[in-house]
Amino acid sequence: MPPRDSFCCGIDYGTSNSTVALADAAGIRVLEADPSSEVAPSLIYLHREGRRLAGADAERTFFTTGHERTACLECSLAPYGISECRQYRRGGGCNDARLLWAVKRDLAKPSFSGTNSWAADFPPADLVSVVIGHLRARAEAEAGAELGRAVVGHPVRFPDAVGDAGAHEVALERLTDAARRAGFDEVELLPEPTAAALAGAAEHDGVAVTLDFGGGTFDVAVTDFDRPGDPVRGLAAAPVGGERLDEVLFEIAVAEPLGLHDLPNWIFDELRSLNKVMLALADPGLPRILDRVGGRGAANAAAILYGGRAYDFYKAIEAAKVRLSSEPATRIRFRHDALRLDVPVTRQAFETAIKPELDLVEVAIREALDAAESRPSEVRTVLLTGGSSQLPAFRARVAEVFPVSTIEHRADAFTTVVRGLALHAQRRWGPVKVG
Repeated sequence: MPPRDSFCCGIDYGTSNSTVALADAAGIRVLEADPSSEVAPSLIYLHREGRRLAGADAERTFFTTGHERTACLECSLAPYGISECRQYRRGGGCNDARLLWAVKRDLAKPSFSGTNSWAADFPPADLVSVVIGHLRARAEAEAGAELGRAVVGHPVRFPDAVGDAGAHEVALERLTDAARRAGFDEVELLPEPTAAALAGAAEHDGVAVTLDFGGGTFDVAVTDFDRPGDPVRGLAAAPVGGERLDEVLFEIAVAEPLGLHDLPNWIFDELRSLNKVMLALADPGLPRILDRVGGRGAANAAAILYGGRAYDFYKAIEAAKVRLSSEPATRIRFRHDALRLDVPVTRQAFETAIKPELDLVEVAIREALDAAESRPSEVRTVLLTGGSSQLPAFRARVAEVFPVSTIEHRADAFTTVVRGLALHAQRRWGPVKVG
């Protein structure tokens, strides 16, 4: 087996999806984060017996066995009807497994302490380590060696850390802790747009702007590839990502047909995204509140929360958003038991609704240009990466800001960042040698 320091890797832990790339003396290669796919959904599966899974395995296992429950009176955590489990209640019970999503989005919230199930705490770093550990295992299987070094990407500013440097530092500490819990001895963090710029450095010269529009954040890097050393001249970010755009689509197309606007505002807010729903599932008192509220909206909310198909429901919304990038209109369809949804939505309506989010994106672009003391006319190339960069309205806004620049839509939009992270790892610890 090659020695532990023969390889290093880059890890892009994303809000929606995650990727991994391996680096050695021979070069950089993006790996399959899941079988037959370079991207793995950033899903975290937890089971009461201690089993933890990430990626496609987490999804497949949860939707096969996620309906299995244990009644409180039969639970080993409640001998003689007494328990410290937060979900315990007489006549109650809970699922034997949980599926968490988009934990990255909450890493900068000091109040976010992770989750609790089956009388056990799962702190944020412990949750994230499940995904990073999955990626490390994939890289080790490819390398045939243990990996102890990794460069992990992070947003310029986490969504809940805008204007709060302390919250951003909390998120970075949690990310570093997660990588170490996953088995890495040496961990370095790098802003994601900086990594994307590094990935394109060999192909460009002059001033370039990298726009990384991911699932949780929008990040900007202004780089000067003619400047020796560190080419990054300006960084900025906006708390806007694909998940926020999914929430907008939920608000304008889904909520009213299901009667969800009739719910108390705080419950409606919990239903905007899958991430919030996953956290709401840990609230043992919510079912009783929905029963008390009553009506069609409460019934549909309960079906979303407790029908065992929440992931599929929100993925149907996301899939409609993706289709609107290539189609002028589509329908959001979902059917499971009593929950029925079949509604039309047009690209025009969606693009009108996301104008405030695109305004924030433009503000971040101009903030990065100001930090770099550059004007749009000086930018030779604009590199677009991240899944949300496919949106026509976003691309049109970029063309308005940079009318004379060459705009490149990266074919490898989902893996540009991880290539740059692995390249930085190779430069940081290499060239590593095998044998």
